[in-house]
Amino acid sequence: MKNQKDITFTSIRLDGKNKQLKLRHLSAEAMLSLISRENKRMPFAKFRENLPTYQSLGGRMEFTAQRIYVPASFKKDGDGKRYERYNGLVLLNVGGLASMEEAEWVKRLAQMQPSTYAAFVGSTGRSCKLLVKVSGTDGSLPQSERDAQEFHRMAYYLAYSTYNGTLNFPIMRVDPTLEQNFVRTYDPKPYINAEAVPLKLDKGVQLQIEENKPSASQPLERIEPGLDGYLEFERRFIALTMKVLAKEGSFTLYKSNPERFFTLLAKECCLTGLPQEEAICHVMNHFPDAGEERIRLIFEGSYQLTNASFGTHEALNQTQGNALKLRQYMKQRYVLRHNVIQDTTEYRLNNTWDTQFRLLDDRMMGKMVEEARLRGINVWDKDVRRFVNSADVENFNPVEAFLHSVRGTWDGRDRIRELADTVKTKNPHWREWFYRWLLSMTAQWLGVMGSYGNSVAPILIGRQGFRKSTFCRNLLPDELQFGYTDQLDFSSKKEVDRTICQFLLVNLDEFDQLNRHNQDGYLKNLLQRADIRTRKPYKTQVSQMRRYASFIGTSNQSDLLTDPTGSRRYLCIELTAPINTDSRPNYRQLYAQALQAVESGERYWFDDSDVELIMQSNREFMHLDASEMLFHDYFSPAQEEESAEWISASALLEELRHHAGSSTSMSAVSFGRYLRHLPGMRQKRTAQANFYLIKRLK
Repeated sequence: MKNQKDITFTSIRLDGKNKQLKLRHLSAEAMLSLISRENKRMPFAKFRENLPTYQSLGGRMEFTAQRIYVPASFKKDGDGKRYERYNGLVLLNVGGLASMEEAEWVKRLAQMQPSTYAAFVGSTGRSCKLLVKVSGTDGSLPQSERDAQEFHRMAYYLAYSTYNGTLNFPIMRVDPTLEQNFVRTYDPKPYINAEAVPLKLDKGVQLQIEENKPSASQPLERIEPGLDGYLEFERRFIALTMKVLAKEGSFTLYKSNPERFFTLLAKECCLTGLPQEEAICHVMNHFPDAGEERIRLIFEGSYQLTNASFGTHEALNQTQGNALKLRQYMKQRYVLRHNVIQDTTEYRLNNTWDTQFRLLDDRMMGKMVEEARLRGINVWDKDVRRFVNSADVENFNPVEAFLHSVRGTWDGRDRIRELADTVKTKNPHWREWFYRWLLSMTAQWLGVMGSYGNSVAPILIGRQGFRKSTFCRNLLPDELQFGYTDQLDFSSKKEVDRTICQFLLVNLDEFDQLNRHNQDGYLKNLLQRADIRTRKPYKTQVSQMRRYASFIGTSNQSDLLTDPTGSRRYLCIELTAPINTDSRPNYRQLYAQALQAVESGERYWFDDSDVELIMQSNREFMHLDASEMLFHDYFSPAQEEESAEWISASALLEELRHHAGSSTSMSAVSFGRYLRHLPGMRQKRTAQANFYLIKRLK
């Protein structure tokens, strides 16, 4: 068995002056160096920017005549080339992509495959080239050209079948010859894996490939909304407009015969693959006086005739036909998604100019029904409501989408502690406590906290005008502002359950106004819950809903904690000056840092040492009953000494009432709980009661 030789690529181009073939060999390092360079004139960037215009006009454009051959290396033979040796590489081309971002995404997907030798963006910026390593079952490669051709054809089928099932985008099928090549491209960060594991080819196995014929409009429909996507379509639209005017020989056709102009333009847009709503959006931006309803009727009719697919299903009965027409109309006109956190349906217009999703309320749903009926679709309110509430509408989790968008983008700057420093306080632990709490909130959103939720809540204490509530609201980015609330109705437990599952951050505003029952019992339990089991309105089954909310609070009063056993749940921070809220934080970097810390295994919970510090710090914020204050006037915890004595909580409470000259509202049980948690207090249990070791001060 022969060892595989070093891979050698062959660069071939035709000299424009003397029409001679220029051929040279490139190592893998030299090939990657070649495609990762862009000169000062930025030729590739300009080529990719102008490419949509040329494509819209029906032209074909290549940046350079230089081609790089992959499966085999060649040497010059007179005016042609001759086979030299087989490289053991298969070239796969994932083309027809919507944007450079999709090409980069395909490149990342290819990196997950152990047989990927190299991956890089194609010359158009709308494709991705994959080099897949192959060999025989014994690791050998064919030597003769004939054997190499036969081997390579089967290897191509093997690589195609393997990668076509793992990528989210179709691979363009080609005739697998030894002369497979790609036009010289530019990718500043090509992927290379010299240790790629070859796909093993068993010659006795026959492989087949199913035809894959994606529709021409698919790539354009995947372009993301926003300014970049809009400009991409804008270039295509302008080119199509000029094409129609040039073909008709009149650059004033839209004034002299607007009906014909818009009809021809609609046909060209449809044939090019521009989504219908996108085309209408650009028409209205360029020809605002044409009238939206008029343009919409012309384009909808032209798209129907051109596609010959909308509303022409003769084999369907009337009910089926109306349902299909409604589905097609809704998907053409709107983009719908189901917000799984808020449990609501959201919509936006189906064009790249409209990027803002809005709540689909009854008024908008009524408008959808009227528009559908004006277009001859015999549907009623219940039909549209059934569609928008069906599984046809894709689920969308805004928290997961936001965290995914920032994953792996942290620049290394500590944004979390910088945000903590905007809160002016003398507490030396605040920076680290806030850092740990924000990590815990992020972990809560990720759902990695197990059987307990984020059970700690910062409480900001300061005078009015210290911007406490503004700071709390500014903790969430604009994309997640829907998840902020400062209204929690403790009188309805179902409403509380709904709130912690449908909101991301709950501000316990005016925390000191919570009554002792809510603070000591229900809220303490609520803070540690991971999920909620409840029955939704109009439902018969009990469902388990995931908790997303973390808690934060504000107060103008400092004596606000009533339960010494639950003080570890709160981070009481007294402000010394107003919080600096003049500038909002860099949210993407803030949460990129938090996400990276959580996913890298950094501790996001408060350990025993943290809890001890928190409870010690919170003692000055305890709300004391009259009996508790009187205790410190007349008694103190003691050790074994002559003046110390053991006394029960009820007997001690009676003495305090005698000193006060009146009764107190505190019960002996509550007073005993207070004594038990006093620092340095010793106690012993007897058959009659718990006794505490104290000494008298007066």
